[in-house]
Amino acid sequence: MVAMQWLRQLFHRDYPRIPDRLWQDSVLSLPFLQRLPPQDLERLKSLTEALLARKTFTGAARFDLTNEVAVMIAVQAALPVLNLTLDLYADMAGIIVYPAAFVIPQSELDEAGVVHEWHEPATGEAIDVGGAVVLSWEDVQQHGAPGYNVVIHEFAHKIDMGDGHANGCPPFLAAYHQGIDPRIWQQAFSEAFADFVRRVDELEARLPEDFDDAREADAAMYDELFAELPVDPYAARHPAEFFAVASEAFFVLPQPLAEDYPEIYRLLAAYYRQDPLQA
Repeated sequence: MVAMQWLRQLFHRDYPRIPDRLWQDSVLSLPFLQRLPPQDLERLKSLTEALLARKTFTGAARFDLTNEVAVMIAVQAALPVLNLTLDLYADMAGIIVYPAAFVIPQSELDEAGVVHEWHEPATGEAIDVGGAVVLSWEDVQQHGAPGYNVVIHEFAHKIDMGDGHANGCPPFLAAYHQGIDPRIWQQAFSEAFADFVRRVDELEARLPEDFDDAREADAAMYDELFAELPVDPYAARHPAEFFAVASEAFFVLPQPLAEDYPEIYRLLAAYYRQDPLQA
């Protein structure tokens, strides 16, 4: 692995400054940033520079970690805390970037008490208890799936982990979240998660018994069937995933989320102190 404390070496100063051309290229490549007014973009730039100064970026599996890569990731990570604080990422050791999907171990305890362990490819991972955020660069650049954003997704997990393990209920900060009642949050998210799981289950029941997403026709059927959902069906896996997937949709493609789950949209707007639909 090759690690870099971005731009310090390049400019020989304690606090990094992103060159204007590099900043403009990064913003132009992310359409959801272009809704921000100039003053918010200026604050986002400063926050991105602060994040680059505080955290170490590491390239894994011989990945060529460039300034462009670091800025592209950092600006998206900074967006959720634009009106909050980088302290929400204090528990994060750094950012590790692979060229493409990487393999991570998984384990699950079934109803009989048996632990099942396996390995599966991942596009991103947020490691709890002081761990890093790990990303696939190939998937960071993936803008084809509506509302998909692996950077915001994994950093939402990091925010969620601020008061322990990720559970879909992030820490409420006294300086920013006085207007949010944790009980209302938990009830609203629990009800929305249950409803979303029901919807996903109903759609999955409509798939043929021999469904195989490796087959082009089956994959097309799946995409058409699940396109009616406001967020990625991955959100049905766990309340923490529902929060992370809803967060990425909130910033990248907010309208379907607001239409299907207006209370979730309202609570996310209150938590992040942003309203993408009003920008």
